[in-house]
Amino acid sequence: MSELFWQLLTDWGLLFRPYLRDIALAMVATCLVVFGDDINRFIRRQIISLHFIWRTVIFILVCAFGYGALTIFLTPVVAGWLARLSTIALPWVCLAIFSGLGILAQRKRQA
Repeated sequence: MSELFWQLLTDWGLLFRPYLRDIALAMVATCLVVFGDDINRFIRRQIISLHFIWRTVIFILVCAFGYGALTIFLTPVVAGWLARLSTIALPWVCLAIFSGLGILAQRKRQA
């Protein structure tokens, strides 16, 4: 019975391995959605004294290129961290991370 249980956990973890990059991309994108408002608010506070044109240009650059660059550069990093996990731990860690992000998103929505 115990051997069957461990085999099922291993098989479940192996289902995740081919999709690590996609899972990492989903995690990074979700973080950007959840924390994007805070990032924008921080940038707005930093550039509030600038002329309207400069504020607009900076906002466009941050939204168009900054978030894209963060996604491109952070996805392989997160995928590498996930790849280091054991096959049995991988699905549980992914479940915990997405659950945590969901709870954070819900709390930010309620606030």
